[in-house]
Amino acid sequence: MTSDLPQFINPLCLAKTRESIVGKIQLNSLARVKIVLLDEKGELKYCLNFSFDKTGVCIIECEIETQLILECQRCFKPLEFDVRNNSLLGIVVRGEVFEALAKEYEPLELNDDGVTTVEELIEEELLLSIPLSVLHPLDKCAGTNDLDRINAEAKVQPFAVLAALIKGKD
Repeated sequence: MTSDLPQFINPLCLAKTRESIVGKIQLNSLARVKIVLLDEKGELKYCLNFSFDKTGVCIIECEIETQLILECQRCFKPLEFDVRNNSLLGIVVRGEVFEALAKEYEPLELNDDGVTTVEELIEEELLLSIPLSVLHPLDKCAGTNDLDRINAEAKVQPFAVLAALIKGKD
């Protein structure tokens, strides 16, 4: 099944017929992701494959691919960050225990009616694939020289406080 973006999906029903959803989402439509982006242009490609494992757990093989423009946390300049993420989601219906899932599955909790949207699912996977601190490589970061200078100026002098105390006694 190919689609731009189905509104609501029921993973359990889609898994029964081993459906796949392939599509694209504009980055500017992902409200929680837009907060961390310097540039909202671009799109994300995704592929969702629904099935059941041998134990009867509904699983979603989720593949996402995009390029994000984020801010380097060292030099505060734009950084192109490629996302190519494959994850295996295990469906948990509200009230079930997450620990019952096999360790290789990331839990995805559905609400009581068992539906979600592709946009919510994809946005969550994209957010999980962005590191907490995004940095240019050291040899390509404009902030590396500043960091070296700051570190050189802030040399630790462990006995400076003791020296000041001794001077105060004189």
